[in-house]
Amino acid sequence: MKKIIFIVYCILILGLLTWVEYKTLPLLKSDFSFEKLATAVTASPLQYSVTDPSQATSMYRGNAARWGRVDISSQDEFLPFSLKWQVKNLNNGIHRASKSSPAVDDEGFYVADDTGFVRAYDWQGQLKWQFVSAVATRGLHSTPLVDKDSIYFGDYAGFIYCLNKHDGSIRWITKAGMTIGSSPLLHDGVLYVGVELNGPDGFLLALNAKNGAWLWNSNLIGNHPHSSPALDDSNNLIFMGSNTGFLQAFDLKNGKHFWDFASKDDIKCSPLVMNESVYFSSWDGFIYSVKAKSGKLNWKTALDGGSMSCPSISRDGKTVAITGAKQNFVLDADTGKIQWISNIENIANRAQSSPLILSYEKKETVVFLCENQGLCFYDLQSGKLQQMIKLTGTFSSSPVYHKGHLFLATSGADGLLVLTQESN
Repeated sequence: MKKIIFIVYCILILGLLTWVEYKTLPLLKSDFSFEKLATAVTASPLQYSVTDPSQATSMYRGNAARWGRVDISSQDEFLPFSLKWQVKNLNNGIHRASKSSPAVDDEGFYVADDTGFVRAYDWQGQLKWQFVSAVATRGLHSTPLVDKDSIYFGDYAGFIYCLNKHDGSIRWITKAGMTIGSSPLLHDGVLYVGVELNGPDGFLLALNAKNGAWLWNSNLIGNHPHSSPALDDSNNLIFMGSNTGFLQAFDLKNGKHFWDFASKDDIKCSPLVMNESVYFSSWDGFIYSVKAKSGKLNWKTALDGGSMSCPSISRDGKTVAITGAKQNFVLDADTGKIQWISNIENIANRAQSSPLILSYEKKETVVFLCENQGLCFYDLQSGKLQQMIKLTGTFSSSPVYHKGHLFLATSGADGLLVLTQESN
């Protein structure tokens, strides 16, 4: 009898709660609905110490124009690489997004991963310091930017950090949005980065790199900017893609919208700027070239499916390399005509990594993902395979080169691989 009474009591309480919810829902809708903001809200940084920013010593994709290339004057042509160091278990691999790439300079190398850590190592491979963003449960995908004294990056909780490069202590920190997957750009003491908001929405933000003060932010763009901004210094423009499918151009000095170009799907990676043209890929399955001043189309070329890859360009500006869904492509930069294609073997999902061009004095080599667990080096012009390195895990970051060493952040047991050329 007591059980029956208890069951009836529970039913009555549940019915009462349902009735109350039904009666109060219209009130909640009218009293607690908020108008969507037209612009981002400016935040104030928390400052601990400051130092004057200098020219970046390491930046995502090599420079502010995001060329995805390194010019090497110490060698005539490619020499094979071999493993020198390894930092195991770097990324946990749970996110379907491109991982952070290493930052490297003469003092050492700096690695952010999707467990929320940033770690600094010296050139003997010894850990110097580590910093953890405990608030970002989804970790770090923004590639750190390094100058002579500081390291800058964003996390997946929407914070932007500036740390002392030498000991990992915080210089300044600011809460910019909900998420930051974009990698920062530094130019004339100003830091530029894409910020993601709930909604989805987002904007391009310019900060004083010395103290984190907000200088300007663009209007809200309508979807997430996971893409990293790229600079056209000659035209005072900065370009950024987003999940809207638009590549947008902004005035470098005030963030005013200048033009936009519509692809048909998300633009995930950074555009590339060279010779008055902007190159970028889209999930719609095309790589595009548009005019930097106007956004008018130069050409578009179909890949093998939606691309998450950033393009790379040769030293003379005549050849572009990019990874598609499951193939690698090398194209004529003026016409978009495909020069050669290589397959990515044994890959189940869309590739996420971007190529790197090693531009030696006489020849150029392009570094591609060529298997689900394989790194390949090809002659850029002929497509001839020069070396293949087998991995035990996958990678979705970009390879980074510095003084005879190649750095690759992977997911799984490989962790961070530091390769060196056999002649060194």
